[in-house]
Amino acid sequence: MYSQSWKDILDNVDDFAGNRVDCIWFRGHSNTSYPLKSGLFRLDFSRIEEYINFEKKLYTYYKDMGYLLHNNEGKWQLLYSLQHHGGKTRLLDWTESFAVAVYFATCNWTSGSACIWLLKPKELNCLSTGTREIISPLQQDWIQPGEYEIDNSHHSIAIYPIKNTIRSSTQQGVFTVQGNVMDSLDKEFDGRLITEGYLKAIEFHDDVRNDALRFIKQNGINCFSLFPELDGLAKYLNEFLIKES
Repeated sequence: MYSQSWKDILDNVDDFAGNRVDCIWFRGHSNTSYPLKSGLFRLDFSRIEEYINFEKKLYTYYKDMGYLLHNNEGKWQLLYSLQHHGGKTRLLDWTESFAVAVYFATCNWTSGSACIWLLKPKELNCLSTGTREIISPLQQDWIQPGEYEIDNSHHSIAIYPIKNTIRSSTQQGVFTVQGNVMDSLDKEFDGRLITEGYLKAIEFHDDVRNDALRFIKQNGINCFSLFPELDGLAKYLNEFLIKES
């Protein structure tokens, strides 16, 4: 039987969604101190111009030097590829699956508390753009990666990307695109996302660790199901067979 603490967490997630069936995104952090910032904005620059210059250089080098490897993919697809392979972009990974977020919260959780961030992406876009819908970059010429103007009015937005890799599909991956205000998402709009109930963190303490691990196992989540490549398979077999032995 699950502990009462874990049941409370599940109820908390359900309560965040409310009575209506709406779009909720999740992000797992193995440490509660990790900020809701993209890889680009975790770099130690002091001015927005420095971030944008670095972003343009990274994007251009990746496009030019990797031409034969990524087949000159389109602008957004190239940005997704750069993020997929560890480049410092302004994309922040989210998932539409709570179970997937629990996996990422627990896989490197060694001490302290982990957490799951919950986001209502349509409400984020309502604050950012005035329109309560998730943006599809391929259908709207809203912004182009690497071509941002230096304008602090650009807030983060939620986008629904094309699933151009098996990994993004199995992880049910989606993105927020961090704007130029340089704040973490929970601090944007003077914290309104949190105060108005559109963004929330649920902490995992050590008393629910075993519950969380059981939960992801019962939902068929493991490193091979989320990383369906040979590296993911080898890691999964190591973990599974060593425990069996």
